[in-house]
Amino acid sequence: MPTRSERHQQASRRESNERDPRKKKYKKKHPVRNTILFILGAAVLLVGALMAKVYMDVRGTADDLYEGAQSNSQYARKVDIGKKTKDNTYPPFSVLLLGVDTGDLGRVDQGRSDTMMVLTVNPETEKTTITSLQRDTYIMINGNYDKLNAAYAYGGASLAMETVENYLEIPIDYYISVNMMGFQELVGAIGGVDVQSDLTFSQQGYDFVKGENYHLEGERLLAYTRNRYDDPDGDYGRQNRQRQIISAAINKMKSVDTLSNYQSILSSLEGNVQTNLKFDQMQNILLNYRAAATQLDEKSLRGSGEMIGGVSYQIVSEEDRQAMSQMLKRELEIE
Repeated sequence: MPTRSERHQQASRRESNERDPRKKKYKKKHPVRNTILFILGAAVLLVGALMAKVYMDVRGTADDLYEGAQSNSQYARKVDIGKKTKDNTYPPFSVLLLGVDTGDLGRVDQGRSDTMMVLTVNPETEKTTITSLQRDTYIMINGNYDKLNAAYAYGGASLAMETVENYLEIPIDYYISVNMMGFQELVGAIGGVDVQSDLTFSQQGYDFVKGENYHLEGERLLAYTRNRYDDPDGDYGRQNRQRQIISAAINKMKSVDTLSNYQSILSSLEGNVQTNLKFDQMQNILLNYRAAATQLDEKSLRGSGEMIGGVSYQIVSEEDRQAMSQMLKRELEIE
């Protein structure tokens, strides 16, 4: 039985504990707070693991896509897109986009580049210009005149880059070649693209009406890009539809929903795409050149049809060639 003095001491201690918030806090437990902290910690670890997997998957695919190319033209250069210039801006650069007919309609050889576009990317003006070159352009290749699309067949991406450099008098810093099967699979991986048809025509069982909107993927996509014989503008009309799809694909690739499907996108690239862009360069473009994708400008270097030696060519006037060359030089800030 505690004495009166002991009971008094116990009561004093209880009053002291009640008055001291630190002691009260020390004794109280927080099961809800601890659960939330645990969930947040687990989520951070999960996101970190996911990002690590995405990083490794993308890096592995980028390594598989890499195929070096070497141009010997006087306009060739090396540009460091990961380093700022004296003006504290990242340098503009160019890419030759090659759409080759390997994989189209059962073709398995190297083929020719039925689509050739020069992309100039300028982060300062926040603009990307897509310039189409006509595949039948009469042009000098290794000392002989031929069609522009023959350069890829004769010497792959290296000769294609060199030929375009000599013709436009600009450096081609990088190339990306995509076969037709890869083009179809890539657009399918991002869930297709939506375009408005610029022409009424039928191709391979698919009908298109001018001014109508269409969701394109699979065979319908290829049908839309193939038509040129029923187009009053011939191959130039086909180029316009190809630029439509490329612009739509670029815009869609920027969405979160598309990035969540990255594994399908990577799968569509493997075996169908080649480029001399390395993984760190791709990273630099993604991080430092995103603003340049906000404005897409479309151009086309046009010629007139002419028969030479029984073969049909597109003859581009020297005035038009020089005007295009000057425009691209301004975009690349090399004049």
